[in-house]
Amino acid sequence: MSTIHGNNSNNNSSSSSSSNSGGAPPPILKSSPPVRILPSQLARIYSLAHPAAVLLGFAVRFPQLVNDPVSEMLNALPFLAASQVVFAIICLPPAGGSFDNSTPGSSSGATSSSTSSSSSSSNIILRPGRPARRKGGSGGGGGAGAGVGGGVLGGLGGKVIPSLLALILTTLLATPVLAILLVLFGAPLTTHHAQTALCAAHMALLTAVPLVYVHGVDGAVWKEVWGAGRPADAVWGAALGTCVGAWLGAVPIPLDWDRPWQAFPITILAGAYLGFATGTLLGRTKWVYGKRLRFTEEGELTDKKTE
Repeated sequence: MSTIHGNNSNNNSSSSSSSNSGGAPPPILKSSPPVRILPSQLARIYSLAHPAAVLLGFAVRFPQLVNDPVSEMLNALPFLAASQVVFAIICLPPAGGSFDNSTPGSSSGATSSSTSSSSSSSNIILRPGRPARRKGGSGGGGGAGAGVGGGVLGGLGGKVIPSLLALILTTLLATPVLAILLVLFGAPLTTHHAQTALCAAHMALLTAVPLVYVHGVDGAVWKEVWGAGRPADAVWGAALGTCVGAWLGAVPIPLDWDRPWQAFPITILAGAYLGFATGTLLGRTKWVYGKRLRFTEEGELTDKKTE
């Protein structure tokens, strides 16, 4: 057994050396870095208050959820959708944005370099404490003012439009997928259709809106999402926490306690909200941020045992 393993290693080393000597190695696809909360003071404060406010709102309306699950889940959907859109706009960089997620200081450097390049290309003189002016002619002031106004509107549109698109994609795609997964994991197939659909809609808003807003439709990122291979951050932590919490929330349903809150899908939704708040906050901590879940294959375990 060990001899075969040694021959394989020699063959692998010789093949790798021959491939390296024969030409350039194949390119390595880099994974998307973890998402950082935007560096503004408002974003930092709101990113901490948002999961707590969402969980508190669910706790306040929990008695109404127990009395009438369908009506309460339906009435709460617009508020949850609005809160998730506001959270994305204030706290997260949109897909394709210029905010660098790798290092905190790189965003300022990129901003300064882009500002200097744009100012030099458009002949705009920028000085601290003074409004921007354009070289040559008195009409530069009006052009600068129009540019500033257009930049503000463009920046707002660059956040609102992606957030609305994320909300639409979540409603059309994520909700049916999660409803199917709920049925596959034991939700009633022939009854409780409204409860299943509304529970899936709540889980989709908690998980997919920030993910789509930040990552768009990047196939490599979504492969990591479905494979639970994303590096930890507030966005991925919220999605993973929601799913794990919903799965754990299904535990009390079959128990013979005869409590009204054991009805489907009350405990699943409670676990999803609790997992959302926990995952959002834990994903930002220095002990978890940037870490990945590691899954060891069975072949690796047998190799370690034989060694």
